[in-house]
Amino acid sequence: MNKTFTLALVTALTGGALNAQAQITLDGVVNANEIGTTSGQYASLGAFTTAHVGSAGFGNAGLLRMYGANSPTKLYIALAGTIEASGNNFQLYMDLPNRTGVPVGTALPSIATNATVFGSFVDNNGNPHSIGGTKLELEADAAIATTGNLDVQAAIYTSTAGVAKSLGDGLSATATNNGQPSTIPPASTTGVYSLFAGTRVAYLASPTDITGNPGNANGGGAGSYALEYEFNRTSLGLPSGASIVRVMAAYVSGDGFWSSDVIPEIPGNGNNNLGFNPDFTTLAGNQAAPLNVVVTSARQADAAVVAMSVFPNPVQGESTISYQVLGSQNVAVRITDLLGREVSTLLNAKQSAGFHELRVSGDALTPGLYLAKVQVGDKVATRRLEVTR
Repeated sequence: MNKTFTLALVTALTGGALNAQAQITLDGVVNANEIGTTSGQYASLGAFTTAHVGSAGFGNAGLLRMYGANSPTKLYIALAGTIEASGNNFQLYMDLPNRTGVPVGTALPSIATNATVFGSFVDNNGNPHSIGGTKLELEADAAIATTGNLDVQAAIYTSTAGVAKSLGDGLSATATNNGQPSTIPPASTTGVYSLFAGTRVAYLASPTDITGNPGNANGGGAGSYALEYEFNRTSLGLPSGASIVRVMAAYVSGDGFWSSDVIPEIPGNGNNNLGFNPDFTTLAGNQAAPLNVVVTSARQADAAVVAMSVFPNPVQGESTISYQVLGSQNVAVRITDLLGREVSTLLNAKQSAGFHELRVSGDALTPGLYLAKVQVGDKVATRRLEVTR
């Protein structure tokens, strides 16, 4: 199913805002002063709008709203909501630039262990279950989960395989439920798990259930108790220019059973649980929320507005140029040589606001170095493009 609806984190791009530090205090609460439209503040990435009730979904627990923010060195995600104090967990899936994971609509690979919530399980009746087989609407490069038992776990994916483990490195818990931030132990973020090096986590639990979470009364707004992540941008491999990170949040049981609660949510689904191995490409809406991860230099303000990325690069066969249009504007996408001489015009037309993608065929270009240029209105972003065979 071809879907075009997306949710975007759009940050104000004034010169001062680009140099602002994050205004986030990692304490398990999304405070009013942390929400806004300037760089360093939380912006909403979507909400689960159906009321939680004890007789449907996963009962009086689950997601309320997802937020994102960034600073020169950090990327923040907050999942407003309440995790039941059991094996259920909040999962966050990430599509990171310059990495290749499980393609959109391809089943997540099975991980043959029940040591984490990303693995494979056998229920009391001998029936096998697994997160493997689930099909997402974002390329799954990595995932992180925090359980009701306060264990923080991670999964790392390639296009064909996945691995997962607890980031406590053998500890019983890596988080608390009182809002105090915890840092993932360095010994547990080596090798492929280095994506999460320096990650900090804070979670504030409701004293009762989600009805005791202040955000339950205002749709996950200011004052919400939340699970907050602070990621190191360098560890995530985010490029120095503007880029896009796509994320999806879900509330899932410890044996891979998906609740109704996903953000971006499924329009019209209400409290209907998704079960084992859902295929999100067949469901309504688009369960992938893009964050515009802006640069922090005023000199690169144009690139931040356009939020251009090219991946894969170098190109063997085909690459994708993605970019952002703020308001309906004329867009020109061109390939030039290193001297600026035009080689190919891929697009020259008016486009609507939102995130757009264009495919580039490397087969149509002689191997070598080029410049890919995206002009949106009067803003221009450029990336070097290498074509190989």
